[in-house]
Amino acid sequence: MNTSVNEPTMYEKRRLERHTLSASLEVYDLDKGCHLGRVVDLHTEGLMLLSDQPIVLFKRYALQISLPMTLNGMSDFYLDAESLWHRESIAGGQHWTGMHFVELPEDARKCIEKMVASR
Repeated sequence: MNTSVNEPTMYEKRRLERHTLSASLEVYDLDKGCHLGRVVDLHTEGLMLLSDQPIVLFKRYALQISLPMTLNGMSDFYLDAESLWHRESIAGGQHWTGMHFVELPEDARKCIEKMVASR
């Protein structure tokens, strides 16, 4: 990676701590009606997705995130996110994608805040 001395890296630009989840959160693409992958880590501005297929970059997705338990009376929540970066796993066959929330409804925000606070 060619980064100048004064240019911040992706890690320095990140403002919120990432939270790795112990529970599996499955993610679905509502527009295509298919499973995208699962959440690896999460915060109130975005998530990292692990998927079997590469995710199209710089695309906005309408997502359903299914919870393994009921949280705040919800078993899943909905939000819009844009894919910002992508990397194939070292072993191959799986793909990491960073997604930034474009629209995060208040009920979804409360679920995420509760999940990251309880870890």
